[in-house]
Formats: sequence, C-alpha cells, structure tokens
Amino acid sequence: MSASASTQETEPKASSRIPKVPFWAQIVAGLVLGVVLGWVTRTYDVQWLYTTLDKVGHIFVQLLKLAVAPLVFFAILVSITNLRKVNNAARLASRTLLWFMITSLIAVAIGLAIGLVTNPGAGTGLTPKDGKAPEHAGSWLDFLTGIIPTDVITPFTEL
Repeated sequence: MSASASTQETEPKASSRIPKVPFWAQIVAGLVLGVVLGWVTRTYDVQWLYTTLDKVGHIFVQLLKLAVAPLVFFAILVSITNLRKVNNAARLASRTLLWFMITSLIAVAIGLAIGLVTNPGAGTGLTPKDGKAPEHAGSWLDFLTGIIPTDVITPFTEL
C-alpha cells in the first residue's frame, strides 16, 4: 500500500466532520430564530432588521406561491397515471378522502389552537365598529365558481 493511500484511510473526510442536523431540527431552529428576530425588531425598534425580515418574508411567500401550482398539478397528474395500476379504485378513493379529512382536521385544530393562544390582532386597537360590511355578499355557488380557473394557464401565471 502506498503512503498516500494509508493517509487517506486514516484522515476523516471533510464532510464527516460537519454534524448532520435533521431536517425537523433545522425547521424548528428557523422558527425559533424568526420569533427571536421578530421580537428584537418590535422591542428595540431596529428598522434595518424590520426591512430585511419584511423583504425576506415577502420573497419566501412569493416563492411558495410559485411552487404550489406546479406541485399540485404534477401530484394530480402522477396520481391519475398510477390509477391504472390500482385494482380497487373505490378503496383508494375512500382512503384518500379519509386521509384528506384527517389531515385537514388536524391542520384546522392546530390553526385554531394557535389563534386562541396568540390572539392575533390584539394589539391593533381595532374594534368591530372600525370594520364595514362588504358591499356584495356572494352565494356558495359564486364562491365555488370563483375558485375554479377559467383556463389551465392562468393559475400558473397569476400571483
């Protein structure tokens, strides 16, 4: 064995020195960092930090909007193409609806819990008298027809 080969075996690789942080931990760390930076911005009135967080947040939301439509489209497309491999489509449909209802219920429960705990809008000083009634209230049919796009391209091009 050559000297260079034995040196490579004894030295750890550069990538193995850096600890791998699980994705969930990265998400939690990002959430905590965001809360801390937001608190610092509000408490100490740091304008440059407010502007930076506002821009980064706006860009992040725009990127999410950009990614959602193609992801949903291709998820539906892949699901439809895999349907021909399914022997019992009714069982698949019922399981899909059940999972959709369960995950939706969990998401709504989490959203309501966060809303009740954090009481958003409490510091705004607005009262119900400050609001005004909408000029036109549509029906459920108007709502349903409003969420259905008129063509395939428009949902992918509008923000």
